[in-house]
Amino acid sequence: MKEGAARLRQCLFSGQRVINFRPVFLYAVAAALSVFLFFTFGQAALWGALPLAAVCAAALCVCRKRGQKCIPALVFCAAFLLLYAGVGVVFCAERADYESAPRYASPCTVTGTVRELAFIDGGCRLTLDGLQIVDAEGLHAPRRGLYLYVYGGEEYAAGEKIRFSAEPEALDFLSYGEVNANAVLDGVKYRASASAEAIERLGASFDLFGGVRDRMRSVLFAHMEEGRARVAYAMLTGDSGLIDEGMLDSFRYGGVAHVFAVSGLHIGVVYALLALPMRKLRVRAAVRLPVIAAVLFFYVGVCGFSPSSVRAMIMCLALSAADACGMKYDALNAVSLAALLVMLVDPVYFFQVGFRLSVAAAGGIIVTGGTLSRLLGRVRFLPKKVSSAVAVGLSAQLATFPLLLDAFGYVSALGLLLNLIFVPLVSAVYALLFAAASLSCLFPFAGSVLLFVPEKLLELVQLPVLAFDWKAGILCGFLFGAGTGLYFLTLFVLSDKIGLKPLPRAALAVFLAAVAVSVSFLSGGALTQAPLRMYARYGTDLLFFGEGKGRCLVLTGVPDPAYAERFFLQEGADELAAVFLVCDAQEADGALAVVHSFARIGCAYISADAGMTDAFRGIEVRECTGAFAAAGTQAEFVCAEGLLLYAGGMRVLVAGGGFDTSLYVGADLLIAEEYDAEVRAACTPSAEAYFAASPGKISVYAAGNLQIARKGDIIVCKGKVASHEVRIV
Repeated sequence: MKEGAARLRQCLFSGQRVINFRPVFLYAVAAALSVFLFFTFGQAALWGALPLAAVCAAALCVCRKRGQKCIPALVFCAAFLLLYAGVGVVFCAERADYESAPRYASPCTVTGTVRELAFIDGGCRLTLDGLQIVDAEGLHAPRRGLYLYVYGGEEYAAGEKIRFSAEPEALDFLSYGEVNANAVLDGVKYRASASAEAIERLGASFDLFGGVRDRMRSVLFAHMEEGRARVAYAMLTGDSGLIDEGMLDSFRYGGVAHVFAVSGLHIGVVYALLALPMRKLRVRAAVRLPVIAAVLFFYVGVCGFSPSSVRAMIMCLALSAADACGMKYDALNAVSLAALLVMLVDPVYFFQVGFRLSVAAAGGIIVTGGTLSRLLGRVRFLPKKVSSAVAVGLSAQLATFPLLLDAFGYVSALGLLLNLIFVPLVSAVYALLFAAASLSCLFPFAGSVLLFVPEKLLELVQLPVLAFDWKAGILCGFLFGAGTGLYFLTLFVLSDKIGLKPLPRAALAVFLAAVAVSVSFLSGGALTQAPLRMYARYGTDLLFFGEGKGRCLVLTGVPDPAYAERFFLQEGADELAAVFLVCDAQEADGALAVVHSFARIGCAYISADAGMTDAFRGIEVRECTGAFAAAGTQAEFVCAEGLLLYAGGMRVLVAGGGFDTSLYVGADLLIAEEYDAEVRAACTPSAEAYFAASPGKISVYAAGNLQIARKGDIIVCKGKVASHEVRIV
């Protein structure tokens, strides 16, 4: 029997272990699993500790049977279970605290101190701390901050105190089917808007990190051409709000927008700038490590302690500490430690896109980079350095592929090619830029001289990004959905981190890939499988139906171009057979302008009662009365802002903001901005679906983008975090 087991092992495995035991990696997995399960099931996820405890007990029994020491295994299992339970409980407590924060409905007078400044179109967004809110009930001092959108006026400085009147809107922990991670991590609960003229400036106090960031911005803009100063500021701080949207799109479509998120590339360069000269000078490790840690911590603070910069800082310090202690550096353990520490600081980081992409890219390079490098090294004409660079870029892209699709709706297919050219160049330019900008902040009178060379090099490295239309090479129109985990498992099986021999490795990888595709399709990963698809984001409401060249769109207002672009890419829609405008004439004109920038439009339809006198240039617009056929669909405008569709085997009423509630229009499905009892009474639908928050009703705000289909006499509405079924009456 032992001989048979040995032969089987000889056929299947190589090395002593199938997978090497890495405690830190497993601890990071425990923390991530905890956050996911506690988010999905709440406190009930504590029961998940029972099967984990059973696995730990089985592992202890195996150790004892083999005669191995049980105390280390017992300590590991106890720490693993404690970590699982502790991180989950902390996450639930933070969620409950955020959701229980007070709301202020009446007009208020708000006083706060500017912590951070970010630029948006037509103004800026201020992050305010130290709030004092005065409403009809008196004075309040909420613990969480506020986002203030300011339109027009001059710039504000970190530490400046301001006062204004507004109606603060409370943000929710969960919005549009996702954790509102950026706001929660920023410590922000409220948002408001105001014109610059309505803001009273009360003076300023000192803010170290914000002051340095403001100083850097003023120095760059004083001594560099404005366009290149914007790019330089984004590269140094991670704030890309100043960059022209068209230029930023070129970086995104080319797959190199990561240069504007301070991460491994940036922190690695700063670490090298510090470590190399100190090694040359033979500075002792006891001095070198604290100095490097202090400088990196300060720089990460200037960048707002973004997850990617924190993760990269921890990895660099782990490398430095391991080297100082003479220990073997394990890259996977370093990434795991960085991810674990970040989640221990705040479990909500798990839901932030930047954190996921940062960890995935670093992990992908470590796990699959070696395997790809060896495979490419077999190509005779390919130099070793080139094969290594290609392997690094490709492994990072493979690891971030499903996450990018989910977050932004597209992935650059040509990103690898551009990264091979761009990243080595930008690394060298960034090193010069960082050194020059740091010295310029200390000696601003010499800024023009210090920044001259970095400015010229920055102009040069932008050329390959701006020279071509990289949008032609993007992949979009599908998601991995629930198959994402299996996708990552397939990559892991194909790597050199698992001790399987080639044939069983390939067979297992093919099997996992097939299962991943099946799960993705069945879980709704393919966005075009449902007859009706609802997308929404803060007033941008889109309803798609049909597929391919017969795809149609219904609009109830003017969409925001930034949000609309993401939805068009997720839908894979560059051509629309018909656009139905369920809004007034002025909104219809603006809506067509936005849609026309993303897709070709066959024909647009609007109610004759809307009063649209001038047709939109370049698009055929038909004013309709009564029932009509469009793109193979029967439709009827029942009023200026009410459209009755026959789609997906259902009578669907789309009600705009000005729907005439005196009408009665029977429908199987009602789609509207938000719940209105009078609108519902006007059609008595079997099912309802709303774009905005509507308590007790299924909505895009609560469940995420919705897919709606009829199955027999059942209408199914499925979102990212919730689903609903109702029988047609």
